Parts: sequence; structure tokens; C-alpha cells
Amino acid sequence: MNDKDGTPPLENPYVPGKVICCILPDDGTDAHLLAALRSELGIIRANSTSCRGIAALGDVRTKRGKLPAPTLVKLIDVIVDEDQADTVFDFIFEQANLAKPGRGAMWQAPLIGCTLFALPEDVPDEKDIF
Repeated sequence: MNDKDGTPPLENPYVPGKVICCILPDDGTDAHLLAALRSELGIIRANSTSCRGIAALGDVRTKRGKLPAPTLVKLIDVIVDEDQADTVFDFIFEQANLAKPGRGAMWQAPLIGCTLFALPEDVPDEKDIF
């Protein structure tokens, strides 16, 4: 029993999962990707964060001993169940056009555990927030 409110403890509140991360240019691709993940795959555990980045493999001109000027990029994090990770990874790769040089990078990694999450059914979706 839970000492605070008398409810029984959860056996295992976590499920195995993976995190898929990608770095994208700040050109609106992140908003379109998040919308496609929601509408086409039903994924609601995804975030977009603005970051400063430096292209390690791009043409960079700077003075000796100085770092190149950073550019604004988007870091996307998507949490998925283990069994759908490869499908979602391929979907993101195609949607974000990452086969084109200079479009970004992506990777996936296992999570020790992630919590289940569901949106309430009686709340309407936001309209055109991007």
C-alpha cells in the first residue's frame, strides 16, 4: 500500500521504449514533422526545442582560433515503444528529407523505461498552431 493515500503501488509504471532524436534546420520542418507524426502515426510523445548549432561537416569560414557563428536549429525528441521504433525512424527520415546532404542528423537509443501517456478524449485538438 502507498503510505500517503492508501492506494496500491503500481507493479511497474514504466514500459520499454526508445528515443529518436534528430537535428533539423530552423525552416519549419519540425512543425510539419510533429503534425505528420500525430496525424499519420498517432504519436503524441514528441518535442521540438530551439537550439544553437554549428555544422561540423558544412562549409565554415572563420578566423583561425575562432569558432564559427552558430545557427538556429531544432532538436526533435520522439518517444516510441520498442516495437515501433524502426518504423518511426524511417518515417522521420523520409518526412524530414534527411537523405539530402546538410538537412540534419538523427539517431535512436534505448530508454530504461518510459511512462505511458494518453491525451484526454474529450479535449479538442488545437487548430493550425504552427
